[in-house]
Amino acid sequence: MKVLLFLTCLVLAISAAPGPRNDLTCTICIDFVTDFDTWLTSDKTEADIVTFVEELCHAVGQIITGFEATCNFIVESQLPGIIDDLVNNNLDPLEVCTNGALMGSCP
Repeated sequence: MKVLLFLTCLVLAISAAPGPRNDLTCTICIDFVTDFDTWLTSDKTEADIVTFVEELCHAVGQIITGFEATCNFIVESQLPGIIDDLVNNNLDPLEVCTNGALMGSCP
């Protein structure tokens, strides 16, 4: 669970930061989406997931000034698409990171 928390925060921060994408951001994204996909299949509702990730945004926002608002924006705009892609479209993590809701994380 701690790994999922760390990866969630890291991917959200990477997604919010401008700059070139590379093998590291791609690897982090794929690892995050893989772990997230596994967690999704453990009987969570979309509302449960969004609430959990928003709590993570708040926690990280206590450490990084201004991060909570950016994180919440990303959660509200991207998380439902990620969930939909993984659950309903059976997309693999590379597809999500390349062309899906987190497109641009992989070169």
